[in-house]
Amino acid sequence: MKKNKIIFLTLISALLFLGACKDVLDTEPFTSFDEATVWGSKETADAFVTGTVSSVMYGYVNGNQTTWEARTNNSVHNQGGNSFVREELNRDAGDGGLGNFGTIRKCNLIIEKAAEYAGHGLSDTQSKELIAKGKLLRALTYYLQARTMGRFVWVDEVLEPADTISGGLEMPTTKTTTESYTYILADIDAAIPDLPETAKPGELTKGTALAFKSEIALQAAAYESDAAKKKAWLEGAVDAANQVIALGQYSLGSDFGSIFNEGAPYSSEIIFAVYRVKSNTTTEAIAPLQNVMPNTNNDVLNRNGCGPLFTTNGGQPFIGWMWWAPTQNLADQFDVIDQLTGKAVKWNESSQFVDNVQVTNNAPDWATDGEKGEVQFSGIVTGDASISDIMYLHRDKRFYDSFVYDNSRWWNEEIRLTVNGNLWRKTNGGLGPHMSLSNYIFKKGVYNTQPRILAGTPTDYHFVVTRLGRVLLNKAEAILWLAGMGQGDFDEAVSICNETRTTHGKLPEANASSLEEAWNLYLKERRVEMVMENDYYWSLLRWGKHGGFANNGTAPGGKISELTVPPTYIEITNDRKSFYVGTITHGGNDVRAFDESRRYLLPIPQGQINRNPNLGPQNPGW
Repeated sequence: MKKNKIIFLTLISALLFLGACKDVLDTEPFTSFDEATVWGSKETADAFVTGTVSSVMYGYVNGNQTTWEARTNNSVHNQGGNSFVREELNRDAGDGGLGNFGTIRKCNLIIEKAAEYAGHGLSDTQSKELIAKGKLLRALTYYLQARTMGRFVWVDEVLEPADTISGGLEMPTTKTTTESYTYILADIDAAIPDLPETAKPGELTKGTALAFKSEIALQAAAYESDAAKKKAWLEGAVDAANQVIALGQYSLGSDFGSIFNEGAPYSSEIIFAVYRVKSNTTTEAIAPLQNVMPNTNNDVLNRNGCGPLFTTNGGQPFIGWMWWAPTQNLADQFDVIDQLTGKAVKWNESSQFVDNVQVTNNAPDWATDGEKGEVQFSGIVTGDASISDIMYLHRDKRFYDSFVYDNSRWWNEEIRLTVNGNLWRKTNGGLGPHMSLSNYIFKKGVYNTQPRILAGTPTDYHFVVTRLGRVLLNKAEAILWLAGMGQGDFDEAVSICNETRTTHGKLPEANASSLEEAWNLYLKERRVEMVMENDYYWSLLRWGKHGGFANNGTAPGGKISELTVPPTYIEITNDRKSFYVGTITHGGNDVRAFDESRRYLLPIPQGQINRNPNLGPQNPGW
């Protein structure tokens, strides 16, 4: 049975779907609604909240999730690297997202008007719920700025135009990350008691607030220098996660991939998602759909000697606008089950690999002259098996749910990502737009939109913003931090990692005999679990701030080596008997840098500080 859900629209569009408002819509102008109409009933107030939820939550998904993934070596843009990953941003850059005052104003309107109309169209309970939603949305809006710049302009009232002209443009930023996160977490704590425990999919609940708190408290602790405050926030993260679990409403999904596509859009694992319907959504509006799909056809395959030919959609089933593709660096993180020992190991350490592949550090003869300098290592199969079977069989189940890879089937087509294969990185005659640079394609979050993913094609979609697996891993991380501070041990964190590892990855349980081993298990588990969920970049910053086992043994606030490692690709011969792993150099993608003196916080745009000195001082290093 199809569930009711909240679809994010503008206020006017949302009101159109409210039967109780029919008389209003028959008599009022369609361009605006008076205050009493909006706030005088729960139904119309909810419509305003729904529009604001849309404004806030899109900051966490869609283009933001693809952009931030590509600022790590999990993903690569096929037009080349950018100034961000090369550490070439200047102090005027706006990547931190300072402002967003329009959305903040909406949040404050919800808080103030819900209080004002209590007893005047809204019951006391309804008023408190709306206020709670306004505070949660305000906190989430500011968190987007806190995790980039650490500071923001705190506004907790509805400013009138006169206020803005006379003083609003000269309001100060918060002075420290501690002040910023104190505001954010106070808003969330104030919201939690009055939020509903259950609601339609797409509506804010107590679980939504607690899930976010479990992660925001982690990020806050990473930037906190006071040991007592850090410990309190870590304990708050654990407590919030425990409260999510205690609600008893969420459970890990048994089919990982379906959580992110049309298979299980209302999975019991999802705590909050943004839902779109095909009546007002087409594929080009969905970056993790349109912008991860390749673009080629049978005419191109024939012209360039590639194949096999496609058999569906007139020989052109793939007509997307691919920009982003997963890397070999990321694929390496997904373990394979060793067929002799039954243990989960790295793919090139399994017995099926070691016993059947001769490895060399030299470039193979068949690599082009331009590619030979990119080769990191290569191998030749000595037995009857194909390298694709050796590499890709018996992997972590999440591998198959996250990627399209050589010798897989997708969209009812045989996919060949070997040299001269039908989706090979050079199928279109060379490297460049709309084909993967790595010979992998993102599958996680790709809906089976029919007849194909083509701009203008209507589609349902949902963006998973937060879910139980994420909350559990937040708890595991807080436990590991606390264990390093001498509070408790790491055993529960290992058990939590095994929950997602066995349920989602279908891997055997892992063991850890030391805190360092527990951290290593956790770091890999979070990386493979959270692909394309706008997580890895922010986690790397957090781990770098923590230092030690969380960041390759470096001191807190040290260099994050993962952000300096260039992305890699896999190249496999057409007979699948030889391969190499190489560095992606196209478009300067191999240039990666991380300046620990400044990148933990992005700049407040200097031009803004020049106009309003109260926004300063500038963040360190900028």
